[in-house]
Amino acid sequence: MSDPAVEIAALQAMHPSASLHTENKVPMVLLPKFKFRVGSRTEEMNLLLYPASHNGYVTRLFFERALPGTGQSNNWNPFTLLSRTWYAPSWQNVSADQPWTSMLCAHLRAVA
Repeated sequence: MSDPAVEIAALQAMHPSASLHTENKVPMVLLPKFKFRVGSRTEEMNLLLYPASHNGYVTRLFFERALPGTGQSNNWNPFTLLSRTWYAPSWQNVSADQPWTSMLCAHLRAVA
């Protein structure tokens, strides 16, 4: 696993309000009010990057609300992390062996 301090610094360079959190000894990054493209429109919502294995997926990106009918995944499921509900699409095989900035971009392709 990469160094969370180095990885969060890189994410903060692109999104200054990114913050590192830990649950069950797993680091994760909260990206508040993150803007990203969904088809031809821009969305803004809180995201949670989970750069480790979760529920059968190599890594995950959780969204504060589901975006069914967008991008390449219509299969969204709720999960509880950091004491709140998050939603994740069925989007597989985003490697944990890459920088977290690249990981975030790879996950966002699910809704692009």
